[in-house]
Amino acid sequence: MTDQTQRTKQFYRSSGAILGLVLGYGVMLLTGFTGMVASAVFWGIGCVLGGMAAERLFRWNNNQGR
Repeated sequence: MTDQTQRTKQFYRSSGAILGLVLGYGVMLLTGFTGMVASAVFWGIGCVLGGMAAERLFRWNNNQGR
């Protein structure tokens, strides 16, 4: 894997983690949970799942020849 591809993969992962953070915050607000523990749980899960989804999207795009 070239250095440029690795940087692009990291960009996908970072962007996905940020979007997951925002979605986790939104879900937390919609469900009515508050506090530090709820923030840690929702934001942590959002970041991890967002990064994983973005990495899968990156792999799918590379397998399509894009």
